[in-house]
Amino acid sequence: MLARLFVLLPFSLTIPEGEQFPVYEYADEGYHVRIFPPGRSDRPGPPPDEVDQILIDGVPAFQADALRIDFHKESFDRSKERNFDPPLEVVRRAVNSFIVRLRHVAHAGHVRALDFRDFRTVTWRIRYLNDDESELEPDEKLVRGRGVLHWSFGWTALTKQVWEDVHTLPLDYEPPPWEELLLDAQSDLPRVGPAVVLAATALEVFIAHVLDDLAARSSVPAPLWNWISTRDGAYSREPTVEEQYDRLLMFFTGHSLKTEARLWESFMNLKTARNTFVHKGIAKIGGVQVSPETANHLIVSASEVVAKVREWLPPEVHWPVFKHEINVQIFKKLTRDQDEERR
Repeated sequence: MLARLFVLLPFSLTIPEGEQFPVYEYADEGYHVRIFPPGRSDRPGPPPDEVDQILIDGVPAFQADALRIDFHKESFDRSKERNFDPPLEVVRRAVNSFIVRLRHVAHAGHVRALDFRDFRTVTWRIRYLNDDESELEPDEKLVRGRGVLHWSFGWTALTKQVWEDVHTLPLDYEPPPWEELLLDAQSDLPRVGPAVVLAATALEVFIAHVLDDLAARSSVPAPLWNWISTRDGAYSREPTVEEQYDRLLMFFTGHSLKTEARLWESFMNLKTARNTFVHKGIAKIGGVQVSPETANHLIVSASEVVAKVREWLPPEVHWPVFKHEINVQIFKKLTRDQDEERR
């Protein structure tokens, strides 16, 4: 029996038309696995007249975005109560082993392994077939396929109030650098490592900017502040980021981030996640790998840290902040076939 897997890739591979690729095979936990070259999915694309011709070594090429893998075994568990057969780990290895090796061989930075910690975030389907690739006979107690349809989207609501707020800013307006970093961190998800590095950097840039501004407005002599904050490039002798958010912020504003227990904990967790990624290649907190959901919470908390510190600053050093409450509802209609495939 065959279990034919199709996975929708979040990137496209440019393949010469008519190229003949060998099919590679191997065994894994009793399953005979066959890896086929990627092909086109039925995902809608731009109209043909809007796409420039693509050539590889002078040969017309097309964009492939679907990976096919066949698993062969004498029989599969097709009961409705069973979620995966082949097991999720076998499927993950088959898909990501190819992707990881392709990324390395092709030097393709945009090609990234799929996150199978939650298989529901990947669009996939499995069709169970006879050995001769014919359809199985219907059986009310058994399924003939499984799958998940996943889609993601983003939107920026432009209301009248947003439009008017945009035009309250000068034409040459430059956003604070920490806000740019936080926006970049949010857009980098679900790539956890780069996202937490950007968010942690945003908080470092933010507090350094704030303290420099407060020092310039205070009675602290400029040479003394320069000695405290920079130490002539001797980084190990400069105030730590924790000291900046604690003792130095207390000195200038009468407030320490330490008094905000939730924000302080998130701040320290973000720092830990950043350090483990930078030094070990994997963002972790307490020895546990940071998930995209946790990373998102850390980035949101970083924005809350900025907002809280802003409350403690004198009005003359405030920067523009805009808040809008907008209710956006998204509806997607599924066809009968898609609905069946989801089950």
